Amino acid sequence: MALKDLLTDLGSFYKDNPFAAKYKSKAGPTYAQKYGFNQRSLKYGNDRPADASSKQPFIITPLPDVNSDPTAGTGLAGGISRQIVNRVEDLARITKFLLTPKGLLFIGKQELLATQNPIVPGRPNRSGQLKGFYNPLSTLVQVAASGTGLHLEKQGLLPIGLQDNQVKYETVYTDLDKDKEGRLYNLYKYKIAKDIIQPSSKAVLEKTGISTDSLNLIEYNGGPGVLKTIIRATNHGVYNGSGLGDSIYTWNQKDFNNVIPASQNGYKKTILPDFRSNIAATTANRTTGIFGENAVDYSSAKVNKITRVGLGDPGRRARNRSNLYRGDFESVDKVAAMPLYKGSIAAEEGYTRDFIRFRFEVLDNDTNTSTNIHFRAFLGAITDNYGGSWGSTKYVGRGDSFYNYEGFTRSISLSFKVHPQTRDEMAAMYQKLTYLASTLAPDYSSNGGYMRGNIVKLVVGSYLYRIPGFITSLTYSVPEDGSWEIAYNEPEKGTESDQLETPRHFDVQLNFTPIHDFAPQLMDGTRKYALFTPDQANQFQPNPYLPKEGENSIIYADAELAEEVVKSIPSSQLLETTGNESNTLNSGNAFGDNNFGIVDNQTQGL
Repeated sequence: MALKDLLTDLGSFYKDNPFAAKYKSKAGPTYAQKYGFNQRSLKYGNDRPADASSKQPFIITPLPDVNSDPTAGTGLAGGISRQIVNRVEDLARITKFLLTPKGLLFIGKQELLATQNPIVPGRPNRSGQLKGFYNPLSTLVQVAASGTGLHLEKQGLLPIGLQDNQVKYETVYTDLDKDKEGRLYNLYKYKIAKDIIQPSSKAVLEKTGISTDSLNLIEYNGGPGVLKTIIRATNHGVYNGSGLGDSIYTWNQKDFNNVIPASQNGYKKTILPDFRSNIAATTANRTTGIFGENAVDYSSAKVNKITRVGLGDPGRRARNRSNLYRGDFESVDKVAAMPLYKGSIAAEEGYTRDFIRFRFEVLDNDTNTSTNIHFRAFLGAITDNYGGSWGSTKYVGRGDSFYNYEGFTRSISLSFKVHPQTRDEMAAMYQKLTYLASTLAPDYSSNGGYMRGNIVKLVVGSYLYRIPGFITSLTYSVPEDGSWEIAYNEPEKGTESDQLETPRHFDVQLNFTPIHDFAPQLMDGTRKYALFTPDQANQFQPNPYLPKEGENSIIYADAELAEEVVKSIPSSQLLETTGNESNTLNSGNAFGDNNFGIVDNQTQGL
């Protein structure tokens, strides 16, 4: 039934509704049946414990008659009238609220917040008496003026801004800027340039809160400091610790470069030298990349990583981007773009140079050459497993076992990533990946077609240097977040016909079984039985981890001789470098000796 009928004629519900019989009371008519629905008779009040009242809402508006016209009072005249009535009611409501305990607390909070306003020309601020004062009458006047477009001052004794001859922010700064007397200008003039403050300038400074005290930048009453706010200036000079227990010391870069000694210029601490001051600017070796004795020119082709290891720079600003389908030589990763090639010795310089040497040398079964595969060394985990086999024997009457050594095994697993940085590297990448996978397939001899396996020499830096063996398993994984080459127009044989729709990112996992070219046995201290460090007899670079041929073993006769090797390690020291020569000032070592000198790093097997 309609809400109006429910409020005015509840009996019609029982008269006209065929399902209303079940709602009738057997004991007689209900209160609602006799007197009508009583919802409109509910009253405000008694909404607090013990029948107390909050006296809210502050404004109670009687409900309109149910028979009144809801469209009455509309139109322009009705809207204006309604606005006036609403403003009067809002004014009465806010006035009653401000007189309550919560309203008085609100006024108190506004006063405290007003005291923390920063100083600006014009209100609100606390630059003078009653400036920034919060008057609740200003809020009430603004409530009454709502909807008229009039916006009054919240802070100040009066809402119209005439009580203290305070002008507006923009007016003050406009006048100051005419004479170049804005706050930033004056801060520079009097605090950085440190011009003398004339008496005539003090009034201008006070307007913007600039302090006339040389130790302070900004100073004004109120603000974040409540009673008074002071922003102090700082001195970037050297502080010698006076006034604070002589415990604070600061120095500038010039002091470090000059290495001021102890007790000079009032300092009570020795300034440790800046290590850069000991790098001599020797121009003869600026491009070698040597640290310590010579300065380094990082723009040199021998030092810069892009040129030193052929990394390429596809994001450089000078790159020619006029052709969407082609890169250029400077953008290409030289190692990644290096194709397969044959040779008796793999190249380790030029376009194969990497931070870490990483390649596979697949030996030819009929010649003394190999097919060389170079990858950029995006190395992952490396596992080097050593195993010793021991057999056990049980004898009757003995509970324990007897063991005999049976053999030695070694297996290596490693992972790496392959990812081209330009499209010009795609062909070489897939050719190398395909050829590497083919090494697990047999090689058939030209005479008789006999099946043969493929021996590979593995190079991973100097850790695994040309270790012969064979690959037992190889897995290529395309990661979920890896990018693909979409080969625009590839099926249509258009401009992009030299590319395929292929992944650009592979995670590679392989297992490698070494076949040592020496008899593994317990080391006697020379290189010939080293498994961990490689044999570099054919390399110009000597192996610093092992003795030279004909020299002593790395195993010393006793602990005293071994300690001498430890003592030869330079301790913490100050270096004074002149040209390419250096003097060492030894300050001690782990064994407490202070009188040892420099030991040649090639003596004692180092």
